[in-house]
Amino acid sequence: MTAGVRAQVLATIPFVLFLNSDRVTVTTRFYGDGSGIRQLQAEGVTVHKKQMLDSMPKAWPGFDSECRPASDNRVEVSYSAQVHDLGVLPDVEASALDIVQQPLSLQTRYELTEKLEVEFSRRDERDPGYADQTTFEYRLQMPGTITSAQGATVRGNLAVWKLNARQVAEQGYEVRASAVAWRWDVIVTLVYVLGYLTYRILGALAHRARLRPRKI
Repeated sequence: MTAGVRAQVLATIPFVLFLNSDRVTVTTRFYGDGSGIRQLQAEGVTVHKKQMLDSMPKAWPGFDSECRPASDNRVEVSYSAQVHDLGVLPDVEASALDIVQQPLSLQTRYELTEKLEVEFSRRDERDPGYADQTTFEYRLQMPGTITSAQGATVRGNLAVWKLNARQVAEQGYEVRASAVAWRWDVIVTLVYVLGYLTYRILGALAHRARLRPRKI
């Protein structure tokens, strides 16, 4: 028996972030109850800090921001939010389906689909030579062991996609992943019930054996 939890989210990344950053990372942490953490992170030279700070809130409004030096001449900017349900995050147009888990399921299957899109604010940003030097990653942490994540490097419950920034900007990109987690609460309960029933049955059989008349 397998119960399912599915979430579909949409990440919009401002293209100007690719222009002013050496590395851009989108991170989604998907928890077993449907909640999650969303983060957009960029790293670049300090001289581009203002452009990085100005562009991120436009695409991800309402998120908490953080800016810290990465080294003497570099800066790291991140926007993140923790939500009770990935499916009701309005600023990323998220929707969640089939959150109800079957009470007696021994496994829960999790699925997430993420559509990455890039927002252009100027016509000249469509120059085919843009953002070739930008490292772009999508990182997904699932609540169970990842069983499927096409195009990603998978380590346990973490999948990492290393993407081409220009290709994502021109065509968009969709990441899909599935994971499975054992329902240990249900398994422990079943083992306890089966153990108790076995104990009672063996006890009853032993009691009947003691009451059976002995042959003289």
